[in-house]
Amino acid sequence: MVSQLLMLFLTCLPALVMSQGTPYDDAQSDFWSPSVPDPDDPTDLSTTDTSSPEVHSETSDYNGNAIPKRKLAGYYPVYNADGQPLSKLRYDLYDEIIFFAATTTENFTIGTDSLTQNEWDTLAFDFVKKCKEHSVLPTYSLGGWGGSRFFSSLAATAENRTAFADSTIRFAKKYGFEGIDFDWEYASIQGIGCNVISNEDVQNQQLLYKEVKGKWPEGKLSSPQSIAGIRDADYQKLPASNVTMMVEALDELRIMAYDVHGSFTKTTGPNAPLRSQCADPENQLSVEDAIEIYLEQGFKPEQLTLGIPAYAKSWTLTKPELTPRTVGNYKSWYYQNFTGIPAGGKYDDKPGTDICGQKTDYGGSWFTQELVESGFLSEDESSGGNGYTRYYDDCSGEPFLASNTTLISYDDTASTVAKVKYANSKGLAGVFFFDTMGPRDSTLEAARAELLN
Repeated sequence: MVSQLLMLFLTCLPALVMSQGTPYDDAQSDFWSPSVPDPDDPTDLSTTDTSSPEVHSETSDYNGNAIPKRKLAGYYPVYNADGQPLSKLRYDLYDEIIFFAATTTENFTIGTDSLTQNEWDTLAFDFVKKCKEHSVLPTYSLGGWGGSRFFSSLAATAENRTAFADSTIRFAKKYGFEGIDFDWEYASIQGIGCNVISNEDVQNQQLLYKEVKGKWPEGKLSSPQSIAGIRDADYQKLPASNVTMMVEALDELRIMAYDVHGSFTKTTGPNAPLRSQCADPENQLSVEDAIEIYLEQGFKPEQLTLGIPAYAKSWTLTKPELTPRTVGNYKSWYYQNFTGIPAGGKYDDKPGTDICGQKTDYGGSWFTQELVESGFLSEDESSGGNGYTRYYDDCSGEPFLASNTTLISYDDTASTVAKVKYANSKGLAGVFFFDTMGPRDSTLEAARAELLN
C-alpha cells in the first residue's frame, strides 16, 4: 500500500503542498529540553522513553464517562504468507488485522492478488478463524497500489455501485470477515499508471461507501487515504463540504502517513516524518500536517487512525560525507543527494514488470526487524553497525542510518512511541502498522502500551 500519490503532488503542485504545512506548536519551545537530542551532534542517541506503563482497556473523560480504548491494527500481507505464517502473528497485541489485499476486476468479482483461488480460500478461512479465536477483528482490504485498476468504472453509476457493493459484502461474508477496507489508490488521480480514472471518482467513491454502509451497517467500513488529504482531479485539497458523505459513511479513515520521500523526490529524507520543519517547501508533509488536514476536512478525531510504517527506505548516496541543512534553530543531516535506489531486504520489490507492463526496479525497502538481523542497527536500537552510523533527526522526529554509500530511513521503537503519543494527544482512535511482518515485538509492545496509557 504505497502512498505514491506524493510523487504526483511533488511534480504537479509544489505551491499547494507548501501551503499545507501546520507547524508543531511546541516544537521551538521543546527544542532545548533535556529529552531532545542536541542538533549540533547528529549521532546524539537520546531517545523517547519507551518503558511500558500499566495497560488498561479503557479510560474515562472528565465527567467519568467511559471512553473506548484506542485500537492497534495491522495489515497482513497475503503475498508474503510464506514469510509470516498465520501461526506467527502476535494476535495478543492487535485489536484488528486487515487481510491485504483483494483486488478489483472488470466484472464485479473480487480478485485474489497473486494467490490462486484455492490458496486464498485456505488462507482466508484460517485467518478469520485464528483472529476470532483471539478476539481480534478480521477485516479484508480491497485495492492497494496494484489492485485499484477498476474502482472508477465499478463505482461510476448507481447500478454499478449496487452490484459492486453486493459483491464486496458477499465476499466478506463468505469468509467471515467483519469489515471491508477500501484502499482505492486513487480516486480521480492516476496511481500505478493504468488505472481507470474519472473526474467524478471522489463523488462516486463517497456514493459507493454510502451504498456499502447502507447494505451492511453492522460491518466495519474503513478506507486508507493519502498523507496529503483527499484531493480532486486537479490535486486541490477538498473542503469539508465536498466530503460529507465520506465522513458520514466511514467508521474509520486510515491515514497513510508514510512514503514522503523515495525515488521520486530530489533528495533523501524521512520516510514518515512526525514533523516537517526542515522539509523542502514543496514537500511539507508529516504526521502533524496530515492529522490537521483531515480534521479540517470534517473527520472526527475518533474516526481517524494513524499509519506507522514497519519498513525502511534506502538510497545510494552521491558522496560519503553528509551535508547538513540548517532551518532556523534546526540542523538536519537527513536531506542528501542520491544516485539511485539500492536493493533492499529479502522481501524488497525485485526488478520486473508491473500490471501495466511498465519496467520496475528495486524498491530499496527493508523491514525494520531486518535492519537488526543484518547488523545495521544494534539490538537495543541505540547505535549502528556493519559500517552504518545511527542518527536521530529532531526536525522530523525520525532516525536514520548512514554508511559511506547508503542512507536508510526508518522508524524505531522510540519514534514509533512518539507518534502514538501524538495520535493520543489529538484524540485519534488508534494507530495501524503497514505491515505486520516488519515491526519488532518490542516495538509492538511499546506502541500498544503507549496507546492505552
